[in-house]
Amino acid sequence: MDQSDATYQAAIESLGRCCCQWGLKASGGRLGHQQIWARDSMIASLGARFAPDNRIQDALRASLALLKRHRASGGAIPNNVDCATLRPNFRAYADGGLWWVIGSVCLAPDPEVVREVLRWYEYQDVDQSGLLSMQEGSDWQDLFCTRGKGLYLNCLYVLALRCAAELFEGEEGDLLRRRASLVSDRINSSFWYEGDGNVMRHLSQTFSTEGAPGSDSLGRLRWVPEKRRLVDERYYLPYLAFRSVGEWFDSFGNLLAILAGVADQPRTDAILDFISRHSLDIWPLRSLTPVIRPGDADWRDYYGSLNVPHRYHNGGVWPFLGGFYIAALVKAARIDAAGVVCRRLAELNQAGQFNEWHHGETGEAMGVQDQAWSAGMYLFAWECMRRNRVVLPCA
Repeated sequence: MDQSDATYQAAIESLGRCCCQWGLKASGGRLGHQQIWARDSMIASLGARFAPDNRIQDALRASLALLKRHRASGGAIPNNVDCATLRPNFRAYADGGLWWVIGSVCLAPDPEVVREVLRWYEYQDVDQSGLLSMQEGSDWQDLFCTRGKGLYLNCLYVLALRCAAELFEGEEGDLLRRRASLVSDRINSSFWYEGDGNVMRHLSQTFSTEGAPGSDSLGRLRWVPEKRRLVDERYYLPYLAFRSVGEWFDSFGNLLAILAGVADQPRTDAILDFISRHSLDIWPLRSLTPVIRPGDADWRDYYGSLNVPHRYHNGGVWPFLGGFYIAALVKAARIDAAGVVCRRLAELNQAGQFNEWHHGETGEAMGVQDQAWSAGMYLFAWECMRRNRVVLPCA
């Protein structure tokens, strides 16, 4: 076997160590995350569902059932459920339900609960813009400044709606597809930055009165921040908040824009060219660029020592993101490039033993080993490469 095949087998073994009676834990070792996380288990399931191992398949379905059983009365899926106490945690609430919907469609369809979860997400469109809103630190970057309307969250919403539509026939399925198209249009009109220095159109969703673009209905000039980072680049902005926007390149959000069908071909090419040009894929894949430094608007004291530049959410390398990157390359028909990145990802996973994350400059393993989504997303990338297509229900 070549290294890719050896890594495939190692990924299955790593996922096996994450299995328990309650489902697929985020980590498989004694030191790690001993909970059933919605996003971790469901992201891992994208590839783990193809593993020829009954224990893994049972753990994936147990995860779905546990998360469903502990959902809130309004339909919110918990961020995680602790394996020792079976208490649900809803703190980083924003994205777990959407991943649960996708996992349900892939593994064990439950149309009634999917309806309930998506109804809860309708309520997160607080200003009736078509876009979901979120509090700071409430998505997968749960120790980071993303807030307001997040790119990653809204692209994930499109993906979940399109996957859910596959469960329903007739008008109900068509309605979900129309909602997905509406959100997709809003993302393109609000988040896509043209490299022209114009931030005004990205702020318009926070204006409470109408008027000329630069002034309100009383003729008062509106304040507009100056674009300082990546001024000449074309990409989706990471978040839109009150009178402010994120300026860094969010790798996960931009990749989901491709995989959810939000990005057309020119935008897809711009995103993938950006990743390559900025060497985000030397170890696939750095979470963002440029890194946030003390004194920047998006720096927070609560980052502490974990989110210093080039670490963790702040530009660290996340192997599970490498799996999404390979899938995006496959979707864009960049098969040769996908093969190169897949070999790099295999080497990274072998070196770090499916580590949670690595240092963004050195590639050193910094997190915990046997991380379920690192292993599961390697299998997902491998399956996309094998079939020469993205293996999602709505792809």
